Amino acid sequence: MSSVTKLDEKLGRAMATAPKGLAEAEIPNAVQHRRSLPTPIDMIEVEDRLRAVDEGAVEHIAESMEQRGQIYPIQITTIEPGRFRLVTGAHRVAAARKLSWTHIEAFLVDDLEEEEVRLLEIDENLCRAELNAIDKAHFFARRKEIYLRLYPETRNGGDRKSLEYRNNIRWPNRPTDPGSPNLPASRPRPYAEDTAASTPWSPRVIRRYTRIGERLDPALREALAATPIGRRTRDLETIADMKLDKQQDLLQRLQTAPQPPQSLSALMADPHRPSSPRKTDLDRLTALWTKSSASHRRQFLEYLWNEASEAERDEFREWLAEPDTQP
Repeated sequence: MSSVTKLDEKLGRAMATAPKGLAEAEIPNAVQHRRSLPTPIDMIEVEDRLRAVDEGAVEHIAESMEQRGQIYPIQITTIEPGRFRLVTGAHRVAAARKLSWTHIEAFLVDDLEEEEVRLLEIDENLCRAELNAIDKAHFFARRKEIYLRLYPETRNGGDRKSLEYRNNIRWPNRPTDPGSPNLPASRPRPYAEDTAASTPWSPRVIRRYTRIGERLDPALREALAATPIGRRTRDLETIADMKLDKQQDLLQRLQTAPQPPQSLSALMADPHRPSSPRKTDLDRLTALWTKSSASHRRQFLEYLWNEASEAERDEFREWLAEPDTQP
């Protein structure tokens, strides 16, 4: 669910349970109500997506839409009259096409800036349960990059005096005079807190994955996405702590590997080091004999003698009679 839709639902629930008279109260900076409109699917352009459409998810969504209809509208912006660009809902559009629908319900979000449109797409992706670790890290890092461009005053040590920039982006009708009585009391929240309000993730998880996404080499990230390492958060944290030259070395190893490594340790293993021979049962018995006490060794010899056949006992006697002879 996008941040705008999520906020709309919260406001709706609040108004439904509010006492009489509250409906007329002013809500500073409230998201304006949007009505969904049936939009011809052929007029919607789906391009430059942050995440590829998953065919398995499309099948599931198509089945749900066929049985229950479209529950959540997609979001679009206008390119020109009769042409729209998809903001959120690529899987729903693909499902509608699979069902041979000609129209789909859509919110028109032309009132949002391009950067805020990007945030909507990222937030919707971050609300999906099937995201793996490396995708989450990438989306969180991209969201932070965009959010800090929108609200540089939230950066640690950032420009907290850029009122004109902040107002023009977030509140275009808000007065720039800090002393104005009409100036809303709210201010942009820090990145992690704002992201937590728009997604199901806690600030601690957000900071953890954002750090990974910011520190991973982009080419290595793309290469790891198709491997089991891309699903291992701890492996990704270890890689994120490496210097760039070490990450590039991992990328080269990954590109020349005969098959995708199952773990970071397998990827980092020396390919020229000879593999250790597999231990045999004799190796294991010898190791146990070496570690055993004298009394345990005697008990083991008694066990062997009692379990041995008469022919094996004769062979053992002959071997004991010739101590310099190997068995």
